[in-house]
Amino acid sequence: MTFTPVPFYILCGSLGAGKTTLLMRLLEHWKTQGRRTGVLMNEVGSVSIDGPRAGTLAEQVMNLAGGCVCCDTKEDLSWGIAQLVRDHGSDVLILECSGLADPAEVIDAVTDAYTSRLSSLERIIALLHPVSMEESHSSAYVTRQAIRCADELILNKRDLYVPGHWEGFRRSILDQNPYARLWETSHARLDAVDLLAPHPSAKHTAPTNVVFDKSRSGSSQRAAYHPIATTITLPGPLNRRRFLAWIKTIPKELERAKGYFRFAQEPELQEFQYALPGQATITPLTLLDEPEPALVLIGRGYDVERLRAELLATVENQPRLREH
Repeated sequence: MTFTPVPFYILCGSLGAGKTTLLMRLLEHWKTQGRRTGVLMNEVGSVSIDGPRAGTLAEQVMNLAGGCVCCDTKEDLSWGIAQLVRDHGSDVLILECSGLADPAEVIDAVTDAYTSRLSSLERIIALLHPVSMEESHSSAYVTRQAIRCADELILNKRDLYVPGHWEGFRRSILDQNPYARLWETSHARLDAVDLLAPHPSAKHTAPTNVVFDKSRSGSSQRAAYHPIATTITLPGPLNRRRFLAWIKTIPKELERAKGYFRFAQEPELQEFQYALPGQATITPLTLLDEPEPALVLIGRGYDVERLRAELLATVENQPRLREH
């Protein structure tokens, strides 16, 4: 049975920033639209506290309790997505991350070749509030990751802070992520329609991979875009020499790449893995259920169109410019 991937939203951010309050607003919005919302709740404790609240508005809630979704329960996340889409017919999914979950690892999990058949990463929403200098190292790291990965940066609890402190907090957030939309609010009071609306055209002149709801022109192969994760379908086997040369051109802004493909004149399926600081592996393997040949690129601030064109130029027997 074939599924059209359903939109997948990630809600992440600081501990105590108001994520569950915002989640309830989003669930109410989708319910009024008649959507069958599936919720994945990740809580560090062994018992879900917020799951029952979400269950009052969602079609189905999966509790991923007892661990951090970015590591301990990553496989449970893929299983939960499959359950919600296949068994419960969810047509929109949202994951509320634990305040200790690294969003970058969650992105890596949901862009897996198999999971992405069922769900498509739509938006990363980070809810933040000014935190005490007493914040733990692990919490501070996760907060920085949430800021860096987000498409929507929501600065919450403005009513609790004096203007000078708030402005300093706001500037520090913008310095860490110039690509996202910024929202300032109290009590997570946001209009869900506005929050979920497509982004306007990118205001940056430098090419980036910040593209929302844009179809590619001049190509029948449409790349699946998300501001931090781009899926590039490979229309044929790759030329090994050209692909190995392409790896050496990967920009430092690309943090992660992964996928499956074959080399021309070689029968084995290949798995490709790349991660900073530039380590790449190509491993032959056998899979009973092979995914579509494609690479997923994860990062920000690089010229996605150029890297895409250079990758597709490694496909064997593709028209190429004359080499000198």
